[in-house]
Amino acid sequence: MQIVAWNDSLKTDIDVVDQQHRGLVELVNATAGKLADSPELSANEVRLLLGYLTDYAQVHFSTEEALMALCGLEARQTDHHHESHARFLAQVGDMAEALGEDGVLDAQRLLMFLGDWLIDHIQGEDQTIARSLRAALAAASPAGEPAAIGAADPLGGWEARARALVTPAGEGEPAFADVVARHSASLLASEAGVLDMCAHGEVPALIVSLDAALMPAAILHANAAAADFLGVAPAVLGTRTLADVLASNEAARFPVLVSEVLMAGRFEGPMQCRGDDGAVLSVRARVIHLALHGQMVLLVLLRPVADAAPTAAGPAERLREDSSVLSRHPLFQVLTAPERDGLEAASRLMRLPKGKVVYHRDDAPQGIYLVISGQVKLAVSNARGGEKVMEIVSPLQVFGEIDALTGRPQGMFAQSLTATVLLLVPQAPLEALMASSLPFARAVALHIGQRYRSQAADLEAYALQTGLERVVNHLLQHARTNGHGVLEAVLPAQKQVIASYLNLTPPTLSRTFQQLTEAGLIEMSGRYVRIPNKRRLLNFCPD
Repeated sequence: MQIVAWNDSLKTDIDVVDQQHRGLVELVNATAGKLADSPELSANEVRLLLGYLTDYAQVHFSTEEALMALCGLEARQTDHHHESHARFLAQVGDMAEALGEDGVLDAQRLLMFLGDWLIDHIQGEDQTIARSLRAALAAASPAGEPAAIGAADPLGGWEARARALVTPAGEGEPAFADVVARHSASLLASEAGVLDMCAHGEVPALIVSLDAALMPAAILHANAAAADFLGVAPAVLGTRTLADVLASNEAARFPVLVSEVLMAGRFEGPMQCRGDDGAVLSVRARVIHLALHGQMVLLVLLRPVADAAPTAAGPAERLREDSSVLSRHPLFQVLTAPERDGLEAASRLMRLPKGKVVYHRDDAPQGIYLVISGQVKLAVSNARGGEKVMEIVSPLQVFGEIDALTGRPQGMFAQSLTATVLLLVPQAPLEALMASSLPFARAVALHIGQRYRSQAADLEAYALQTGLERVVNHLLQHARTNGHGVLEAVLPAQKQVIASYLNLTPPTLSRTFQQLTEAGLIEMSGRYVRIPNKRRLLNFCPD
């Protein structure tokens, strides 16, 4: 049984992308065939399939974004694509959460989701991006001819190896687990296609590992263009770290650079490299993350800036375009460049697994935490095990700031709801800024005032609004118009966490969502809630 047959309309004429797309199409069809023979997949089979989809998302999306970076596509061409990738990952993650240890996931719903993705993304968005990639390559070729992408393959025929892993000769009908395993192996084999594109690119390119603290570390791969530009033999370059090839003061920017990559999908801006002879080389850098052998690494592209004299400005000013990760938050937007340099140089990244306590109630404050990715709950509890979620903190929001700026013990505990990355801005430089910068002190006072108003509004809602009104207001607070022009809310956490925040029981929240769905006021798909008519939702008054 086939849901989607592989055909020319799905092809992008980019070898590595088509190989990965075809693998997903074939696995979707294999899943449909399995469901045609039996009504459901087992829990273990669903886990295997979701595991593959997670790997697919990480490998395939990093492949596409590496291509866009290598071809120099502008941010406006790539931002929506990056958001689509994040959405796919979030939806797969939601399904994995819904499965649970002994739970059951509707396999038909999963199949429908994948079928919609194949049509909307591969036949739509990917074709648009592929046309831009081919145009960029044609413009860069000497004769203006379209260039093949990923055609050269000195790495031992990765494409042939990948296809052989999916369809080994001389075997009978394989078990579904074996089908998933073979597609997973084929997907990982296609990573060689990305390395091949980097190796043969004309732009100096480095693939850099990340250490346990998410700091750029060893150079894993460097192309010939990078070796020529830096004046270092390729074999020697492979023994160095990223800090070794940058100007001495650039390493202080690593926490903020990685934060930008994790938050926005990329970092772009001026940097200064150090050649083997010690000369300072000005470049325009573009940094994205890649999935390589199951690990996150960085792809660093160094486009030389002709005749650009070294600047005396601090590293933060050189690396920043219009903003940096701190200046994205209103609390830090009033800082001067040197003040922001000092905070960013003192900051450090924290990588947390799901369920990790950041701090307990009454702990001494360490500083301000900025969420880079993931979610954190702020909550209070009692000796009987009761818990009340006071706030759900999402990317680009801060927490712990009131206690850090007032010097008082933490009033709540903070715990990660998902795998989370935080940027910790230490307390000492914040206190120094409070004493020396009147604009920052004013920004702090304004921020604390806004937090007070927000908490007062929450108390008003708990006391005076019905549960339905609180749910509707929460949805509209998180609603944004998506790339298809539809008003859509993204639930910031699992339903039981949202229920606690809204002062509802989880069953009451579920019944309210069901009531709104049956009335045609919302359409739910995991954490994504479409709102067809905002006015009708606001005016809804059940019998």
